[in-house]
Amino acid sequence: MKPIDLIIVLTVLLIGCRNTTPKISSPEVAIIRVTEVAPETICIPVHSTGILESSEEVKLSFKTGGIIDKIAVKEGDKVRKGDILATLNLSEINAQVNLSGNGFEKATRDYTRAKNLYADSVATLEQLQNAATALSVAKSNLDIAQFNLAHSQILAPENGIVLKQFSRSNELIASGFPIFLFGTSGMNWKVRTGLSDRDFVRINTGDSAYVTLDAWPGIRFPAVVDQVGEMSNPMTGTYEIELILTTTSYRLATGFIAGVEVFPSKKESFIMIPVGAIIEADGQSGYIYSVSESMTAQKIKIEIVTIIGSRAAIRGNLDGIREIISEGAAYLRDGEKVKIVK
Repeated sequence: MKPIDLIIVLTVLLIGCRNTTPKISSPEVAIIRVTEVAPETICIPVHSTGILESSEEVKLSFKTGGIIDKIAVKEGDKVRKGDILATLNLSEINAQVNLSGNGFEKATRDYTRAKNLYADSVATLEQLQNAATALSVAKSNLDIAQFNLAHSQILAPENGIVLKQFSRSNELIASGFPIFLFGTSGMNWKVRTGLSDRDFVRINTGDSAYVTLDAWPGIRFPAVVDQVGEMSNPMTGTYEIELILTTTSYRLATGFIAGVEVFPSKKESFIMIPVGAIIEADGQSGYIYSVSESMTAQKIKIEIVTIIGSRAAIRGNLDGIREIISEGAAYLRDGEKVKIVK
């Protein structure tokens, strides 16, 4: 090609490029999926933890103080009703019984003598009445001594198990000081747990519940709320409730750590949405997106009440909104153009 021809070709190409109108790229549209939402009336469970206890626990002690002579059982022993669990040294107590018995015999003789003398008009009515009073006092002292003797040994009140032993043989203990913590056999089990004031006001006696135990993974024990405290614990600031477990054949023990799930009888209305639709979640607050009439993403602030499975119960200004963005929300910006894919 001659030089003149090359110059002509280049000139034509430059003129053609100068007259070409540049193309303007269309704005990028985000692809999303939406889901319908509507208010649902549901029961939001209350979750907590507590300690498993026997519902029939008794602290056993001696009526009088003294030296423990014998401890016949140990912690964990199963006993039958009437079995002797512990006894005191009876030296002093038997002496009290003998002393009271001798006093009663003397008072009886004095009363008989005064009665005969009064019949013969030798003793006055006052002397007879004093003798009768002394006899009554002596009889009461004898009854007290015999009662203390009968309660100088601890008997099993029912068939059950020794849960805890607080004292040992040869120890000097005071009257009423607990020696054993005793639980009856065939008993129900209970769980005590503390709730915040926000959860406490939703719970009432008779509400159903489930209890889970680490000792039996995967097992849910049915329970019911039996007692609801009306005063906060000064140490923890929580309000205690007590749940009774239904009869079970599983082996349980006092002190098991229990997970508690209580279902309030009062139901509430919430908007239920997929958890994946929530963005920028921070504690109880977060955001979701809806689609405006101009097909743009509209950011809405919400309150997260609780999460149940793969859905969340929320509150917020959702009047007139029937659909929210369920997939693709994590990559959107407020006001961004969107396209709904079925």
